[in-house]
Amino acid sequence: MRNQIIKLIFLSILTTTYFGCSSDSNSDDCETITCLNGGTFVDCECECPLGYTGNNCSTQVRPSKVIITKAIVKVFPNTDNGEFWDLSIPDAEDALPDIYITLQDSNLITIYDSPTFYENVISGEGTFFEFTLTPPVELTVYDNPFLVNIWDYDTTGEDDFMTSFGFFAYTSNNNFPDIITVVSQSDEILVDLEVTYEW
Repeated sequence: MRNQIIKLIFLSILTTTYFGCSSDSNSDDCETITCLNGGTFVDCECECPLGYTGNNCSTQVRPSKVIITKAIVKVFPNTDNGEFWDLSIPDAEDALPDIYITLQDSNLITIYDSPTFYENVISGEGTFFEFTLTPPVELTVYDNPFLVNIWDYDTTGEDDFMTSFGFFAYTSNNNFPDIITVVSQSDEILVDLEVTYEW
């Protein structure tokens, strides 16, 4: 009789163990999800990287800041409608533009004005002109475009406006690029903005 009781207890333990390990409670048997945007599948769910959320990491999270750290000027107009930018200077080389940049918000308020310029430069020869923004420009409003302006610095008069074009700091499907390219062929401008993000 005692042996039968021990056998029943042992059988009960085995039965509980077998039926208790159903597929519902075993994480190895959960449905695999394809995680997007660099997410990883861990413990039956996607662990999303910064900037993404949702069941499969497909939804962007609006950043709290877009931070511009550098502007690289690649294309600008070499002449002012066919004339040198500095007509008062007789030497053709010295009459080339002395470029610098400014950034403006949608209300045309200047949010960055470069303290330095490149002297007597020309566009189109594979030389790029870098402006490190110190301190970096932090943008927190994204509904309206910003402007990149290129100027010719003049020592004897007012600076000459050369060209300008707009850009959006963030859109809901831009996938957080490291570089925002501001380009317009008709406006003769190509500027790469190096950016980082905070959430």
